[in-house]
Amino acid sequence: MGPKLAAILVADIAGFTRLVEAQEFETHRRLMALRARIIDPQMAKSGGRVVKETGDGFVAVFGGVNDAIACSIRIQQGVQQSEAEVPIEEKIRFRMGLNVGDVIEETDDLFGFGVNVAARLQELAEPGNLIISGSVHEQAGHNVSSPVLDLGLLPLKNLEKPVRAFQVLAVGGAERGRRNTDATHRQPSIAVLPFRTLHGGQRQAWFGEGIVEDIIAALARLNDLTVISRRSTAVYGEQPIDARRIGAELGVRYMLSGSVRRSSRSLRVAVELAETEKCSVLWAQTFDAGRGDLFAIQDQITYDTVCKIAPRIREAEIQRAFLKRPGSMDAYDHSLQALALLYRLSQQDFARAGALLRRAIALDDGYATSFALAAEWHGLRIGQGWSPDRQLDSEEVVRFAEAAIERDPSDVRGLTLLGHYKSYLFRDFKGALALFERAVSANPGSAWAWGRSAPTYSYIGDGDEAVRRAQHALRLSPFDVLAHRFHTSLSVGHYTRGDYEKAAHWGQIATRENPRYWAALFPTAAALGALGYKHQVSEVTAEILKIWPNFSASAYAIAYPYQHRGNRQRLEQHLLAAGLPN
Repeated sequence: MGPKLAAILVADIAGFTRLVEAQEFETHRRLMALRARIIDPQMAKSGGRVVKETGDGFVAVFGGVNDAIACSIRIQQGVQQSEAEVPIEEKIRFRMGLNVGDVIEETDDLFGFGVNVAARLQELAEPGNLIISGSVHEQAGHNVSSPVLDLGLLPLKNLEKPVRAFQVLAVGGAERGRRNTDATHRQPSIAVLPFRTLHGGQRQAWFGEGIVEDIIAALARLNDLTVISRRSTAVYGEQPIDARRIGAELGVRYMLSGSVRRSSRSLRVAVELAETEKCSVLWAQTFDAGRGDLFAIQDQITYDTVCKIAPRIREAEIQRAFLKRPGSMDAYDHSLQALALLYRLSQQDFARAGALLRRAIALDDGYATSFALAAEWHGLRIGQGWSPDRQLDSEEVVRFAEAAIERDPSDVRGLTLLGHYKSYLFRDFKGALALFERAVSANPGSAWAWGRSAPTYSYIGDGDEAVRRAQHALRLSPFDVLAHRFHTSLSVGHYTRGDYEKAAHWGQIATRENPRYWAALFPTAAALGALGYKHQVSEVTAEILKIWPNFSASAYAIAYPYQHRGNRQRLEQHLLAAGLPN
């Protein structure tokens, strides 16, 4: 039989191996029931036909794309309704990919390029969702009833050309990454020019040279920032500073320059960060100090400078990414856009961030940051109460974080995320502390590493160390976009050590900074409950019950990752005192 044009649907059950290992016969029984009650009837209704069964899924063909899309959505919705009463970790959910192309049909199987595309798209889909190719979208026109998210051109494994894809948002769910080692990402780059000594000549130049050396060494530890070597920048020590020319000659987007002015009693160091292409100043600061311990002063200036450079460059890079045309974006740009959307914590932006991260991973399998952010995406979905399958999202957190560390063993974000979720989700405190030590050793100046490690110390009962780490993170990055998280960690740390006034204070600050970060509500409620502040706590508990109408103080306390039972019991008592139901 020769080739024929058809719409090809490939479906696969998410987490099938886990489901079978846990309940083999029950999973098989429910799957057969879904086939009989939902899948087969919908296929017959739409003129579709299952050609091949794969054990954990199936391959089907349709005569037209509109019937195929409608059938796929009805199957997803029917499966969701049928599985509504099943515990989250046991639910059956399908990933689906749909393409249109020439196929060759033989007994119990289907062949052709179009089948390969559908299979690859299925691997990128979230459980409960459908990804369609650009050709399907084009043929369907406006006949797709569900919302559609443009995923752009996706490079797919073993396919020479990228494929335009769209995500049909039938039902929410988790995600999986793809691999492609051919794509590249473009990191920002910076040149640190020799600092100029305005008084004292070369005899006093050692102080500025020492600052430059330390700044270069510290910046070299930052992820996603390429630092030009000092040898390459030494030639610019006596030349007029022309940001655009230096940027073009060194191939850098950013330039740090400075000067040192010394007198018999004091010294002044001026530092400036510029964007070379636009010749615009992103940040400038003057440091004044007395003639004390010059090495200590040098360390402090280096420390302050590096801490303030990183967020300025990140902000500039995010703005640059959002100004780029979609077709010219690479994995780095997609990750930057996802980062900006991720922490807004609105569900619409959150969904867009997930799609951007899937595209980033599809574009570049070797870029650790995309995998680390994907781990954070799944972790946030659990923390915000948006996860349709907590078990599957927990597994994805670990999978993506481990993938980030595999690609870059010193990736601070991946190390700290894996550490945090090892303690928060699995209570593996020993493993978590080891990962935090690796992260801090890789970059002692990372606010992320210090701040994300703080909650684990609360979990093991060391509130003092938790507070110290959160405070250190805030000193490292006082204007950080994630300051609300550090303040939440401060709240939890103070609550753990029994200082309820401070716990309530920092928790209320965190909720004001980002009202959508719901993790801050619980230590705030517990602290206010412990203090008996009924008027203040009523607003917090009302917000908790608005988000989680079925909230149970005892269930929350039992699940909270405090290592010691006494701390969990105290948490339950204070949540009940806050007026939350048991």
